[in-house]
Amino acid sequence: MLIYSACSASFFAWLTGSPFILSGLGLTPADIGLSYIPQTVTFLIGGFGCRLLMNHFSASRLLPWLLALYTVSIIGTMLAAYSGQASLLSLLLPFCGMAMANGAIYPVVVSAALQQFPSASGKAAALQNTLQLGLCFLFSLVVSGHPEQPLITTVTAMGVTVLLALAGYRQQKHA
Repeated sequence: MLIYSACSASFFAWLTGSPFILSGLGLTPADIGLSYIPQTVTFLIGGFGCRLLMNHFSASRLLPWLLALYTVSIIGTMLAAYSGQASLLSLLLPFCGMAMANGAIYPVVVSAALQQFPSASGKAAALQNTLQLGLCFLFSLVVSGHPEQPLITTVTAMGVTVLLALAGYRQQKHA
């Protein structure tokens, strides 16, 4: 459940900070709106691609690779931000990798979480959604609370979600 929540929180951190970040890079509101198209498409590709991959590989075999893509993508976004040379392309390319990883991670971890509670799947889903929305709210709050440095705040928050997702993976492996 922590993996799902952390991945969602990263997305929400970006969604909260990106209008400020991208307008700071000189993009118009229309440009900013259009920048969400590649993210959405790669998220969908991740979700549908995961379903195809699950016909050939187990979820437990896919998840480490998906978390690696998630981690590398966020590190790429952070490197672009901390380089001082951030551009739409340098931020959006790794972010789209993260979006693809998220799209693939969600069905894997949601299914695994709900399978642990077959007689209480409704309660498990409610708990999972509560954790997800709570972390999303918290990370959006952190990003929106620091408007003077939206890029650094956003990518740092996203970096923290990597640690949370990896902690969730470790917890899941030892459960």
